[in-house]
Amino acid sequence: MYVCATSSTPIAAALILKGLNPGAALVFLIAGPATNAATINIVKNIFNTRALAIYLSMIVICALAFGFFVDWVYALLDIQASAIVGQASEMIPYNIRLAAALILTILIFYNIQVQLKHGAKHAHSH
Repeated sequence: MYVCATSSTPIAAALILKGLNPGAALVFLIAGPATNAATINIVKNIFNTRALAIYLSMIVICALAFGFFVDWVYALLDIQASAIVGQASEMIPYNIRLAAALILTILIFYNIQVQLKHGAKHAHSH
């Protein structure tokens, strides 16, 4: 079943709330958007059928491996997935969230500064 990446996240969250294990939801999130008809057709036309088989095999293998790994982590940490849907930020300590927000803010402003400098250099060269 194909689903676009934007709509797959809320669908996966709803499935987890209905009792789906988080590993299966991750498989859905990885494999759904990666297996649309357009991508499959492009891979087959640009490369060949062998490349398409490898592409699809790797999606299956990686999605299942990560799905089993996520289920293992949830079992190891004894986390109930349906109980924490929508509360992921509360699992991370406040100091770490604050530090991450500050780092992100600094990186955004740094990127804006670099873009402005690049734009000014580009404008002067013409």
